[in-house]
Parts: sequence; structure tokens; C-alpha cells
Amino acid sequence: MGQEPVVRTLRRAIETDRVSHAYLFSGPRGTGKTSTAKVLAMGLNCEQGPTPEPDGTCASCRAIVGNSSLDVLEMDAASNRGIDEIRDLRDKVNLAPAAGRMKVYIIDEVHMLTAEAFNALLKMLEEPPEHVIFVLATTEKHKVLPTIISRCQSFDFRRPSVETLVAKLAEISEAEGIEVEPAALTLIAREGRGSFRDAEGLLDQLSSFAEGGISASMVRELLGGVGPASLIETTYALYERRAADALRLVDRLAGEGKDLGQFVSELLAHLRNLMLLPYAPEVALAEVGADERAPLEEQANAVPTAEVVRLVEALDDSLGRIKRGGDPKLELELVFIKLTRDYTEPDMTNLLGRLEELEKAVQNGGFATPENIAEEPRPAEREVAEPDAPSEEESVSEESGDGQETGVDLASEWRGIMGELKRRRQALTAAVYGEARVEGFDGTVLLLVYPEEQNFHVGMAKDPGHVQKLSAVLEERLGSRPRLEIKASGQEATPAASAEEPPPPAAVERSAPAQEENPNGSSGTLAENADPEAKTPDGVVRTEREVFEIARGLDLFDHNQRP
Repeated sequence: MGQEPVVRTLRRAIETDRVSHAYLFSGPRGTGKTSTAKVLAMGLNCEQGPTPEPDGTCASCRAIVGNSSLDVLEMDAASNRGIDEIRDLRDKVNLAPAAGRMKVYIIDEVHMLTAEAFNALLKMLEEPPEHVIFVLATTEKHKVLPTIISRCQSFDFRRPSVETLVAKLAEISEAEGIEVEPAALTLIAREGRGSFRDAEGLLDQLSSFAEGGISASMVRELLGGVGPASLIETTYALYERRAADALRLVDRLAGEGKDLGQFVSELLAHLRNLMLLPYAPEVALAEVGADERAPLEEQANAVPTAEVVRLVEALDDSLGRIKRGGDPKLELELVFIKLTRDYTEPDMTNLLGRLEELEKAVQNGGFATPENIAEEPRPAEREVAEPDAPSEEESVSEESGDGQETGVDLASEWRGIMGELKRRRQALTAAVYGEARVEGFDGTVLLLVYPEEQNFHVGMAKDPGHVQKLSAVLEERLGSRPRLEIKASGQEATPAASAEEPPPPAAVERSAPAQEENPNGSSGTLAENADPEAKTPDGVVRTEREVFEIARGLDLFDHNQRP
């Protein structure tokens, strides 16, 4: 099954009496190479033949099926690879068939032969007796000598699709009286990975394991799989940055005794299908059951390809660490945290830039640390006072031009946009928008969404001063300034202030000493006296939490620590 070109050619060769004296069958394991060789031998030696339809009931056919025929000899080259075995074969080649018309020599894994054995085999292929046919089988055709290949008719056996395997398994189940769900057949076929032999062996194992019929849940229990629903749920949780849901799922799978390494492999296979579906649907759906295609196509329409590629790269690295002996649960939790919180390792360019800034700070007599950051001049003050900081108008006039790009994928470019803000010494603005996720961009309106637990950023993100700075960078990339709509997850989006409005006077007033009397009569800095849970949408730094966010935007300390 699944090898129609091979079958058609061999049938025609028998019907027209043009059978070659040497064939080379190559292809993945379990695709029917040696089985086809035996059927060919049956057709040539059948009492009703030569015929492409051997009856399977005559003495010759039964002997071949039972591996007792003297005229069909099968040799495993992996264990008989030396020159002595081939010489022994050469001595017997000239003997006439014992009962049939032809002698058929089947040499499996022929690529395992030594160089001397290959040379001896080549001599037989060059001058074969009329009554001898050689069938060479291999899973690694590239290791067979070109001189051997040139003297054989070569047939490449293809890896069967999931549908072909399901059809074969259903045929076997019906013949053997095995009750099995269609969904279970799909799982077995997929686990067979293109091998009839592996899929049939798994079906045999399950028929012994099951007391009644074979269900899909039973197959997953035996294989340690999680099912397509969990894969889709995990993908949505990672894409929507729902860290808690993703981590709970890992804990649930570990509690159920699932193989987390197998889970990562299944998730990667699912993401591969999502990645390929928009461009090569026939490739993506080749190993997907009919009942799983609708939710897969729905998710492919919802999750951008750039996001899928990001998940694949991170999970592939994690799977490599698991295979090298890492703790599967810890590795999975680590990669899920990175994917949902956008934690990434800094590249060399950013490290060098930060080093230069620190060197300048030391030369000027100042050094920023987490301990004294609350006493340092606020980012807004530095932005007003720093003589080296170019204005937005200067940046736009120097870097904008006629060759501006359009159609930029803002979701994948967002981190670079934040980096550009930091290079312009707009670290506070970068800290405000760095936690946002690009939900959509239609060329005119840019929708930014914050996680529900960080909804305090929404007010600051709508501040005209921050909007102005972000819009200047976006204009250089897009050629125009999009309208911003900002919301927290689960809330309605509202438009931000127009990017054309000037920053509020408070942006300048903030350069004054931040001393203010508390309601209880004490005095001190706003960051020291304000309620830590206070939320201020006007962009003025009043809380310790906001100081932390500024420091994180400046990358002055580890993201997982508080100042």
C-alpha cells in the first residue's frame, strides 16, 4: 500500500516478461521493501504464473510466505557483511532452482557490506545466471556504491501518509476482529511515523493491552501523549502571554505522570503544522487526522506565523537541553516564563552600549545602582537636562526620508522599537510600552494590550508625552503616525491622546525637586512617601512600583528582582 509506482512497474515487468536481474529497493524502514521482494518472488514462482497476482495457496507461495523455500534466500547484510558470506553466496548462485522457475536472493541493508564484499557482489551483478534475480534493500541508498546502483533497476519507496496508514490499520482490525475507534487509529498511525511495521506492531500491542475496544485515551495512556486539545490550549496560552495558565498546565501534566519531553516533541510537531499551514497546507496536513484539521486551521488563522516561529525556536532549544539530561519540568517552566514574559538574553550590541554608558557615568563621577536609584535624577529630568539627547524633531529630520518601509510586522519588531527608544535616551517611555503586546495593526490603528496584572501601565501609556516619543519612532518605520488604542487584557480599548499634542507642562515641572508634604505632615521624596499600590495615569513618578518599572526599562538589574 502507498507504493503505486513501484507496484505498477513490477506488474508490467512480469506481464511482459521483462523482469530485470537486479533491483534496488530504497526507502524508510517499515515501508514494505522486503515484503515487496517476497511478493515478486511469489509471482515469478507461483504454480499459476509467472503472474502479477500470485494465488498464495500453492506449495511454492506457501513456502515463500513461511520462509522455507529453497529458491528464495534472504540475507541480512548487517550481520553477514564480510567477503566470506558473499563468496559463499557466489558459489551457490550457479545452482539451478530447486522447485521454482527462478532463484531470488534478497539482501537486506545492503549498504552495510564491506568494500571487499561490494566488489564480490558487483562481479555477480555484472554476469548473473539467467535463473537468478537479486533484490537489494537499503534504508541509506547514498551509502551504496554507484557501480552497484548503475547495474540495478532502482525503486524509491515513499513514506506513507497518515491516511494510508489508517486505511491499512482499519483493514487489519476488521480482518482480526479488533474493535478500535477511528481517533485511536489516527494516533497509532501518527506514532508509526511513516512505518507500516511500527504502526502494526503498536496495534498488536494495544490489542493485547485492551480488555475491550481500543480507545484514543487508551492509546495516549500507553504512549504518554497529551492529545490535540492540550496542544492547542498551550499554544493559545503562550501566544496570549498567560503565564499562569501555561505553568498550571505543565504542573497538571507532570502530576498526571506524562512524559514532558514527549509533550515538548508533540507541541513542536503541532507548531510545525501551524507554521506550514498558511504556505504549504498539503505538507502541514499530511500527518493530521481529519477530525483535527478544523481546530488546527482555526488556530493558524488566529496566531501569526512570526509568533509561531518564536515559539518553535525557544521550545527546540528547550528540548535539546532536556535530551542532554536537564530536568524536564524545570526546563519547560523556564521556557514558558521566557515566552510569556518576553525575557530574552541581551545581545552583544546592547551589552557594549550599556558598558559605554557605565564608563561615561564613572568618568562623570556618578554610578547608578539598584540601591540608590530612588535618589538618582528621574528619567524625565534626565531627558530634559541631558545636552546630548537629541529632540524628537531632530531625530525625525535626520533619519526619516523617502525610502521609508511600509508593511512592517510590528509584533516582531516591537523589541527593536523599544531598543530605539532606549538609544534615544527615552528609557521611561521604553519601560512603559515594553510590557505591551501588539494585538493588531491595520495600517492606521495600532492596538496595544497589557496583561491584566499590569493594567497600571495603561494610564501612563496614554500620556501625550510618551505617545509623542513612541510615534516619532513609528513614523520612521511606517512612513506615518498610527493612532494608538491601548487597553488591559479583558477590557475595552480606548484611544490614546493625539501624538500631535505637546507634552504636558508637568514634564518640565518634574525637573524641580520632588519634595511634597504628606497628609500626615512628614516630608520626603514622592517615591519614599507615596502608597506603593497607588496608580497614577499622568506619567508622574509617585510610587516605588513606578521606580522599579523605570529601573527595569533601563536594564539596571535583573528582571526577577525588585530594587
